[in-house]
Amino acid sequence: MAALLRALKREGVRPRDPWSLTAIVTVSDDGGSSGRLRTEMGGIPPGDIRNCLSALAKEEGLLTEMLNYRFKGTGTLAGHSLGNLMLFALADLTGNWVRAIRQLGSVVVTAGRLYPSTLQPVTLCAEDLEGRSYRGETNVNESHPPLARIWLEPQDAEPLPEALLAILRADLIILSPGSLYTSTIPNLLIPEIRESIAVSKAPLLYIANLMTEPGESQGLTLLDHVASIQAFGEVALSGVLANSTPFPGPVLTRYLEEGAEPVLPTLSQDLGVPLHPHPLLDPDAPIARHHPDLLNQAVREVIQML
Repeated sequence: MAALLRALKREGVRPRDPWSLTAIVTVSDDGGSSGRLRTEMGGIPPGDIRNCLSALAKEEGLLTEMLNYRFKGTGTLAGHSLGNLMLFALADLTGNWVRAIRQLGSVVVTAGRLYPSTLQPVTLCAEDLEGRSYRGETNVNESHPPLARIWLEPQDAEPLPEALLAILRADLIILSPGSLYTSTIPNLLIPEIRESIAVSKAPLLYIANLMTEPGESQGLTLLDHVASIQAFGEVALSGVLANSTPFPGPVLTRYLEEGAEPVLPTLSQDLGVPLHPHPLLDPDAPIARHHPDLLNQAVREVIQML
């Protein structure tokens, strides 16, 4: 989602007819700094929210570097992000996570709004076709696809009203690229969010990942990604935007050695929804990354056809 926001934020700051950008962030993370803070202090994990705040900053500079700064060493602060700690401090001071995110966003000066999907601590759970169970986002990330079931506990987690209202008012709803089962799908596991998308008249566009991930999406094709989203998320996609640029040899070799493969569209694949292949890969990046300019241009072109 951070990559998508970084690509679209210029539309939110342009002087004429700016887009009103709203990001709804999943809160099932239980690893790294976010997981440690969640275990020690309760509340929702702040890491993905911090990443998105940084991506939405109108000007990326010292403040965004501070948000993303990680303490070094071997002490209790080692590995923690300063931005994560700031969000927890603001949530404690204000007594409200939404207010904390808004206030930190006003300091950074963001080009849009940001909401967690729910303020309840939720746990992502899954079961694969062999009957193996996985509890927690970190464990689901190391699962063996394809999955037979995926759900949140509690299953009746209450969504944030502001998030539902943003969906209902939207002209376009985008499912961002990210880890298939642990980033893209979790928000859709909240019933009221699914229902709001169904009620909304806005087109629903899925921006596909560039690569599969060792573990949760290893070996899955673009068709598998789309089928999983529509089956587990119970949503009807209006279109799929996917990268059409082949990967440079050295980059591709490294990913293949790690067990990852490109998620490329093929003419022989019938996704069941309109497919929009576009060059999205950053050719100069040493890793698989969406180029913000190419992604921005592709989104603007595709929405004219939805």
